[in-house]
Amino acid sequence: MQDPNKTKVLSFLRKQKLAVVATVGSSGRAPESALIAYAEDDQLCLYFQTGKHTRKAANLASNPYVSLVIGLGLDELMTVQYEGRAERITDAAVLEECKRRFIAKDSPTTEEYFNHPTAIFFYVTPTWIGCSDYSGDRPEVIELKNF
Repeated sequence: MQDPNKTKVLSFLRKQKLAVVATVGSSGRAPESALIAYAEDDQLCLYFQTGKHTRKAANLASNPYVSLVIGLGLDELMTVQYEGRAERITDAAVLEECKRRFIAKDSPTTEEYFNHPTAIFFYVTPTWIGCSDYSGDRPEVIELKNF
């Protein structure tokens, strides 16, 4: 990853463990937001786990688009807004790699959660990322559109 903006966003994503994800179901009316733990890869894709009977799982079955906010604390004065397309992970090898990512990140999503019989995992490919950094003398806003 040569782009310094993508590198900055990836570094920030690696430091964070939680995000708020918003989904919308087939009615297209009211969005649903939920706190999730996530893991990331070097291409800025995100992975998360949920229960197969949750509203977000039902919403994603009919509408795969998500919006996330990452960076909920005041310690870094930085936040990422992330839009993408979520796909359920069904391939066993990809699922095991996903679980390894969560373990390596020391995620709140522990083996108890991801080995639960109702646990399902999603992979999110970014379509747009905005990053607002207020830690310096001047605010810096980054917008990423090409992945």
